[in-house]
Amino acid sequence: MELTSEAGTASKAIAEPTIPQRSLAYFTDLNPADNTKYIEVRVYRKWIATKVPSLIATGFSCMLLDKKGSAIQANADLKEKDRFEHHLQLNCVYRIQGFGFEKTDSWGKTLDNDFTLCFGKHTRTDLLTDNDFPYHYFNFAAYNELGGRLEKKNPILTDYIGYVQNVEKVKEYGSATTNKTKVRNIAIRNLKSQQRRQLQLSATSATSYYFNPPVEETSELLTAYNENNPSIPQLGLQTKRLADWEQERARNRVPLGTLLQIDPNTQQRVLFTQDAMRLRVDTAYNWYYQKCDECGGKLDYGYIHGHCHPYGTQSKPQNSYSFRIIITDGTGNATMTCFTPHTDGLIKPVDTLLQEIDNKDPALIPPQILALQNTRHVFQFRFAKQAGKGTPTLVLQKVMDNPPAILPVPTEGPSSPPAPSPSGHASAEISPPPATPMATQDSPADTCSTMHVPTTSSVRKELFTATAAKESQPKANTPDIAAKQDSPEAKK
Repeated sequence: MELTSEAGTASKAIAEPTIPQRSLAYFTDLNPADNTKYIEVRVYRKWIATKVPSLIATGFSCMLLDKKGSAIQANADLKEKDRFEHHLQLNCVYRIQGFGFEKTDSWGKTLDNDFTLCFGKHTRTDLLTDNDFPYHYFNFAAYNELGGRLEKKNPILTDYIGYVQNVEKVKEYGSATTNKTKVRNIAIRNLKSQQRRQLQLSATSATSYYFNPPVEETSELLTAYNENNPSIPQLGLQTKRLADWEQERARNRVPLGTLLQIDPNTQQRVLFTQDAMRLRVDTAYNWYYQKCDECGGKLDYGYIHGHCHPYGTQSKPQNSYSFRIIITDGTGNATMTCFTPHTDGLIKPVDTLLQEIDNKDPALIPPQILALQNTRHVFQFRFAKQAGKGTPTLVLQKVMDNPPAILPVPTEGPSSPPAPSPSGHASAEISPPPATPMATQDSPADTCSTMHVPTTSSVRKELFTATAAKESQPKANTPDIAAKQDSPEAKK
C-alpha cells in the first residue's frame, strides 16, 4: 500500500509541471516558437483592415514600438476588434502577454518583418506609465526609390515625407449601381522639386498622416524651404464670406507684390480683394468667345456644334467676355482674366457691346474695353490654376466698387395679394447665367460661373475639412507626387 501511494504521488507530480514565469523581450529577441515572453510597447498606430474595393472590415491591426525603437505589427480577428480598440489606446504604453505569431502577409504589409503578432481571447494587456518609449517610427523612401517599388509585386507600404503644396477638394466617384468612393488629392514635394514624373501614392486603411513630426527630416525640409523662400510671408487669411459689405470688400487685402511671390497652388480656394488700377488691356488675347448653348464648350469663331443639336434646329451660342487686363496696386503688376458674368459693374454686358460695334472679330479689341485703362476699382479675385512654372495669373470674381442694391421690404397688405400685371411678370423673370466655359487657350479650365466660398483657411488651418465636389476623372499628378486621400508631410 505504501509503494502504491508513492507511485501515485510521483505520477501526479509529472502530470503537472511547473509553468515558467514569462520574461520581458524586445522585438528583436522574439522567437515564433517561444511563448514564454511578454512585451512592453507603445501603441503607435491602429486601424481596421478592410477588403478592397468592397471596404468590408476583416480585422483589427496596430503598430507597436518598443524601447529600442523597433516596430512590429499585430493583428486580431474581427470578433476581437471592439475589445482591442477599447483596451489599446494610441500613444499609451502597455505590457502585453499571451500573443501568438504568424507569417507576415505579403499584401499590404506595413513593415519589413518576417512575422506578425496575433492577439486573441487569451491575450492580456496591462496599462503602464513609462515615457521612455519613442513616439515615432519612420522608414522614409527617397524620391528616386519610388519608381523601383512599382516594379515589385508586393512591396511594403511606403513612408514618404515632403511639404504640402496643394490640397484639393474631396471628389466622389462611382454610382448607386456600383461602388462609391471619395478621394482627396494632395500634392507633396521634396527638395528635388525639379524632378517631375508620373508617380502617385495611394492611401490604404493603414495610412497615417503627421504634420511637422519631430524627426530630423522635418527640420531639414523646413530649413531648406525657408532658405529658398526667405521673403514669402505667412498669410493669415479669412476664408468665410463676411455679411458686412465693407468688411467683405476689405477681406484678404494682400498686396499684389506679396501674392506674386507665393505658390498659387496652395491658395486655390481663397478669395482676395485689392484696390487696384487697370494699367492696360492685353491685346494678345481675344476679348470674347462663343460657347455652345448645349454642351457649354467653346466655339471657334464662326463654327457650329452640329453634333449637339438635332438636324434642322437653330443653335443659339452664348457670348462671354474673356479679356485680360494688367492691374497694379503700387507693389506689383498682375494679369487678371475677366469672364462673364463677373464683369458686372466693370463694363456693359457683352451682348450689348456686340450690338454697338461693326467688327465682331474677337481678336480686335473694341474701344469700349480699351477705355477701361487707367481706371481704379476694388476687385475680388482668386488665383488661376497654374499649369506650370511662371508668374501667377488672377481670375476676376467680382467688382466691389458699390454695395449691392437692397430690395425694399414689402409693406403689410391684404391676405390675398393682387394679381400681378403682365409687365410685373416680365420684370420678375431673370435669365440664368451662362454655363461655365470649357478649358481652352483663351478660357482657362478654372473659370466658373458662380462664386464659390472657399472652405480652407491658410496652409495649415483646417487642412482637411471635408467638401464634396463631383468630377468625372481624378487628377493624375501634381508636381512631384499626388497622394490620394489626405496625404501630408509624413505618410505611411
